[in-house]
Amino acid sequence: MTTLGLTVALVILAIAILPQTVRALGIVWGLISGLVVVGLVGTLAAWLDQSATEGGAPADWHAVGSVPATACAKCHADHYDSWYRTYHRTMTREATPENVKGNFQQVEYEYQGITTRLTREGDAFFMTTVDPAWSLAKANQPNDPRLRTPVYRKFRVDRLVGSHWVQECLHREPNGRYTRLPVLYHIVEQRWVHTHGAFLAPESPDFWAKCRSFSWNDTCLYCHNTGPVKNPVFDPRGRVVGYDTQTAELGISCEACHGPGEYHVRLNHNPARRFRLEQSGTGDPSIVNPRRLSVERRDEICARCHGALVPKPEAWDRRTHRDPYVAGLELSRFNHVFWSERQQAELAGKPPPEHDGRFWGDGTPLTTALEYNGMALSPCYQQGQGAMSCLSCHQLHGDDPNMLLKPGMRTNEVCLQCHADYRDRLVEHTRHAADSPGSQCMNCHMPHLVFSLLTTHRSHRIEVPRIEDSRGTGKPHACNLCHLDKSLGWTQQQLANWPGSAKRRVALSPDEERISAALLWLATEDARTRVVVAGAFSQPAAQRASGTDWFAPFLTRFLSEERYPMVRTLLHRALQSVEGTSLPYDPLATAEGRGKQLEAWRRLADRRTISPRPGLPLTADGLRDDPLLRRLLNSRRDPDVTINE
Repeated sequence: MTTLGLTVALVILAIAILPQTVRALGIVWGLISGLVVVGLVGTLAAWLDQSATEGGAPADWHAVGSVPATACAKCHADHYDSWYRTYHRTMTREATPENVKGNFQQVEYEYQGITTRLTREGDAFFMTTVDPAWSLAKANQPNDPRLRTPVYRKFRVDRLVGSHWVQECLHREPNGRYTRLPVLYHIVEQRWVHTHGAFLAPESPDFWAKCRSFSWNDTCLYCHNTGPVKNPVFDPRGRVVGYDTQTAELGISCEACHGPGEYHVRLNHNPARRFRLEQSGTGDPSIVNPRRLSVERRDEICARCHGALVPKPEAWDRRTHRDPYVAGLELSRFNHVFWSERQQAELAGKPPPEHDGRFWGDGTPLTTALEYNGMALSPCYQQGQGAMSCLSCHQLHGDDPNMLLKPGMRTNEVCLQCHADYRDRLVEHTRHAADSPGSQCMNCHMPHLVFSLLTTHRSHRIEVPRIEDSRGTGKPHACNLCHLDKSLGWTQQQLANWPGSAKRRVALSPDEERISAALLWLATEDARTRVVVAGAFSQPAAQRASGTDWFAPFLTRFLSEERYPMVRTLLHRALQSVEGTSLPYDPLATAEGRGKQLEAWRRLADRRTISPRPGLPLTADGLRDDPLLRRLLNSRRDPDVTINE
């Protein structure tokens, strides 16, 4: 019913009750009352009609105020409930009993001879650990007798980052800076772990090494919260001495994707306006609905946090550092998108890093939070101008609170929705049995090339696996992340036999031609490649394709040579997956302690004979070829590298 229809109905009702009014008040007063009622109804209807059409898109989105998610729940209960279940909501939280995931019941965690105590006092949580100043002095002067006894300090846990994979503990300093505490909680494995063992980086004698350059106000703020304003505090010389950081809401809330909502909420207090919008079906321009945007503008909402960005200084407020981006606006107005850490440094006016910690050598992202960059490099995406978008596979208000995937998007339907012609010729295309992992599109075209959060994840760069992309780039080849026992030479031969494939060959070294690519990468490549390959040994698809009887002899050998705690963690996880958990091993123990723990693994593995197969470096009697492995390990490229999560 339109507002005009409602007006007519009210007037008819007023006329209908006129006889009763005349009988009750007399003809004169009855007619006067009727005219007054009709006039009031007409005036009200005219006002409703006018106000129902008010409120297009605001002239300046930056001038619109914010409202909390609870304000949206009043009219959008289903959407609010589905959002509330997601881990987006809990990206950042205050350290309250309902939000803390870790065990603070008088727990002790030991690392580098330092005992960290996790305690709870009422509704407050504390971490007592070594003092950061003592730790730095000890790292710089390890033999100073004055530093023999550790100095401890008690830190209140004030804020939390993460609620699904890991949860980091933040302490608020008096100047408003939130700093990372050096021990975090691994939610998946329900254990405390030092930050040296939670990220891919070289181990350091400084207990606080991974925390010193970290500030929530500078790093997590912009992608883990809604409406962030850093508000640095400057001294008279222009140096940052503190923070008065503000957010519209902690975590990823409604306004992160729909824009500020105060204007929308105020307009829709008018029931006539809501009624007219519902009848028209045209949508409400006073709020951003990503589905009504172009593919490019829609995906930029995701890219704001899932893309590699450098702010454009001229577009940001130099005093407050408020994020000027609003959902639906053009992201490039406010930020550059970068495609390597060298380019990032150039855009930020900083010296380039020696090694890239976010991208493989061919530009493929190697860590999470760069999903947009990977997708934008994909032929399927056509540089943002095609039918594919983030919402082709994901939905923010569905039943999957973790990956936010639409139903069926863990199957081949994820690709068949656009490539339906492969549905009836799947085996012809994949050359694998229909029910095998090799016939799962994503295993070949979106392999696990991404590392973060103590595990590996699928790449969002949808591509045809090519040998040349895995030479000189550090990026492992998709086929060899599943066929762990096969060489690059074997892979090249298989790809050459593919229907419709180009018959060109890439010149490979003798080792690449005959030695398992996975073992070759573990032996010779840097820690970025090693951590991804180590993660592959835990994948059920790889274990099914490669067999597992040879894992222990080789993985224990690499464990004894590995200096990165995170690579050790993933190698040990793979061993546990095939050998069981009865033999203890601590990736963060001292070298001497790890050596003693590995003795039990070696007794299990070193004399195990392995059935001969091409690719595995074995002696004539089926044992691991240690001289060959030693030669490969001696050629290892092992610079200090960090994956910047």
